Amino acid sequence: MLMPPPTRTKKDFLRCRLKSWRALLSIIAALIYATTLFIIVKTATIDRTSYILSLTTATHPSSDPSVRTGTALHRQTRQNDSNHYKSVAKEIAAKWNLTSPEAPYLLEQQFYRAHNYNPKTDFLHFHHIPKTGGTSISKLMDGTLGALVEGHRGILPGSQRSGSFDPTIFYALNGISQNNQSNTSDVDLPYLASYGHTRLRPIHGPNKTKLASFFEDYFNFPNNSPRRLRSLAMLREPMDLRASNYAMAMCSVNGKVDALNMNRSQRGLEPICTPEEGLNISKFVDEMVHKAMAKCPGGLKPLDTMKMDKYDRILCNRGRKAMDFCRSPSHLLSSTIYTNGMRSLLKGLMARYTADQQMGMHEYKSVEEHLSSIGSCFSTEKVEEYTLIDLGGLESNIMHTAYEGYDTNNTLSSSGNKNGTVRSNAEPDFLWFGITE
Repeated sequence: MLMPPPTRTKKDFLRCRLKSWRALLSIIAALIYATTLFIIVKTATIDRTSYILSLTTATHPSSDPSVRTGTALHRQTRQNDSNHYKSVAKEIAAKWNLTSPEAPYLLEQQFYRAHNYNPKTDFLHFHHIPKTGGTSISKLMDGTLGALVEGHRGILPGSQRSGSFDPTIFYALNGISQNNQSNTSDVDLPYLASYGHTRLRPIHGPNKTKLASFFEDYFNFPNNSPRRLRSLAMLREPMDLRASNYAMAMCSVNGKVDALNMNRSQRGLEPICTPEEGLNISKFVDEMVHKAMAKCPGGLKPLDTMKMDKYDRILCNRGRKAMDFCRSPSHLLSSTIYTNGMRSLLKGLMARYTADQQMGMHEYKSVEEHLSSIGSCFSTEKVEEYTLIDLGGLESNIMHTAYEGYDTNNTLSSSGNKNGTVRSNAEPDFLWFGITE
């Protein structure tokens, strides 16, 4: 039995893991893994169309007197920057097939956000959508926000780079009982941020998330005080993101390709990464079906589940074709499960599709079905525009004013709002989002 050089195998596996899905998903151009970062803070808004004005109060940079002053060189530099921002926004809108005529303009606004993050009054939560490059952002937070506190304790315990936020870790590390929090007076709470595959919104109302409930307790500890919760997010082109999610989580393609090439290496063979080299993804599905059907030839029985993995249970419950969406890009794109998944990619992040929805109403429906069920008309442009408005810090009904605390009714105090009015049940805004392509 021939063994390959150890220095080659690991690299080959990593190369194949990426290359196989590049070739398989021919609908997607060669992936360039680069991050375009947009600083987003809600101190500016736009004035564009009457629809957008109904959600925002905006000021374009060109209307700011400070932009019109300065030397000719500075004015030229600002003009060059503005032209570049317009160009990048148009490229993103075109690449993502956005249909709203307002999309390039809304994307452009992300470059004009002012900085108003205050580590003394703000607490950041990075909602890591799987397969968006979020692990790298979590590492970046460890090295920046984490390092701002002595002993690198700026990241809240319970944060996980590739998992959900786990409050039990926080309680265990700080010696706090979840059921009896009277012993928290001596607990040091220097934390500035958290991260994980965990929804933050909504933090109020009947659909309040478990993470929001945790933060409610956390900010009420004796040595702590309420802070303005603010969100961070990474996005990825939707078709690419869904395909990558299904390849790893639903179809286990990455692991199967690794196992195949490990076996080939043990036999002295080169790894294969593309259909042209003999990689047959559909064969993996056939093997899953054969294994499952051998366990449940007459259908699934309750006592059988202990002997089955998740693919066995899916196939025994739903039939031999239940995993056919894993066979090829065309199978994936035509499947109902893919269509529904595509329509709900960002709902967990934003907690709704449009401004006329109640936050946190999560259903396994397409956006068309969901909006119809609550008596709201659907249009692609409507959902696109609201997504860019919310993520871009332009939603007037989301808190983005200077924070000075909540009153006992979870209402933003009037001193914390510039116009002196009380804003109730303010939700976390998006301080920043990035795009991985």
